[in-house]
Amino acid sequence: MRKTVPAAAPGSREGSHTAEVKDPPSAVLRPLGAFEQLLWLLDQNSPRHFVLAAQIEGPTTIKGWRNALDLVQRRHPFLSVCIETDPTPYFRQESGASIPLRVVEGKDPTLGWESEIARELSQSFNARQAPLLRAVVLHEAERAVYILAAHHSIADGLSLSFVIRDTLQALVGIRLDSLPVIAKTEEILGITACPANQAAPSQESDSMPPGKPAIYRKDDGSLPRVRGLRLAPELTSKLREKAREKGTTVHGALCSAVALAFRQIRSESSEDPIRIWSPIDMRKLLGVGEDCAVLAGSTILSADPQGLAAFWDVARRATTNLAAARTLDRTVAFTNTLYQAVLNGLDVQTAAQIMASKFAYEICLTNLGNLRYDTSFGGLRLEAIWGPVVFAGFEGAQTIGVTTTNGTLCLVHASYTPAQSLLELTKQLLVSACGLAD
Repeated sequence: MRKTVPAAAPGSREGSHTAEVKDPPSAVLRPLGAFEQLLWLLDQNSPRHFVLAAQIEGPTTIKGWRNALDLVQRRHPFLSVCIETDPTPYFRQESGASIPLRVVEGKDPTLGWESEIARELSQSFNARQAPLLRAVVLHEAERAVYILAAHHSIADGLSLSFVIRDTLQALVGIRLDSLPVIAKTEEILGITACPANQAAPSQESDSMPPGKPAIYRKDDGSLPRVRGLRLAPELTSKLREKAREKGTTVHGALCSAVALAFRQIRSESSEDPIRIWSPIDMRKLLGVGEDCAVLAGSTILSADPQGLAAFWDVARRATTNLAAARTLDRTVAFTNTLYQAVLNGLDVQTAAQIMASKFAYEICLTNLGNLRYDTSFGGLRLEAIWGPVVFAGFEGAQTIGVTTTNGTLCLVHASYTPAQSLLELTKQLLVSACGLAD
């Protein structure tokens, strides 16, 4: 099902840092797809960029990081673009616009990454200025933390995990071939415009979680709070085993634990279920691979935690609902609805209203799952990936990004109004649900 369109004079570069490569000329890459345009519109109401961080052991140099970023930029077409409108939004590839690299030295990288993620989350992108990605390296001679922040119209969480892999490959001299430009999702799915008098099918679900519309927070210039927690390999392994035994998944168990922890912390009297926004990987469904692009969907899961006795029931319901949202029929219906809305002139205000009413949530749980590649790169080792971390701009919302690296679950919690000890209580609930002693 995969479709691609040619990149504007894509470059190629050897893993050697001395290879000579010509930059591609500035050119129209392609128009934005419907989901990309929605993210672009939402970002104008409340910043929707996101951040991923990688903890790396092994010797590197600042020059090596700079050269590796240049190689990666030439591999992925969307890492050299900005967004223009004439008359409709399109990606313009701009030559000579290097990925900004900020270097932090003089302190332990493993102690400073949380505050650096918070800093990156607080700084929005100008969509008209290429590129729509920036990097930070917290550097010591034998270890580093590599942080990437991206405008959401050009990438999803898995995309940046592949960019991290490609950067590490470039650092150790592995050749990076250029990739073609991924077509718009509606083109991959074969969706066309409806006649003017024909309404697009509705994507509203009968099981849409109840609750009040979300309220967007006012930007007061403050920084979000960011904190990471790494589960022990023994707990991670037991959780995976127990989830299979109970007929669910690790993600389902995390949904149950996070919802129950949040309710206990807030001590809310409301009987409304807790709404969890959960991104969904669509790469297999769309027939695409390791490209840097928006290749994800999302759904709202309803979690109604009434105590530890119902822990696995809540987990199974979350898994079932997530599987239903990942089907081809649901994906086509959602993309079709969104595509027709864009064709009918979706604007910033309407997009923000739709998001606040139809996709309101208390918790964003974004889980990349098991890392999809080996963590050894010559003399370098990828110890952990933290994130993704993303905000929709809702007042009081909590984000938990999850990635499993080297057999351990890495969780990072971010919020402008954090539920205190959310990660610690989530861990305690997972321990109890697995029948372990804390």
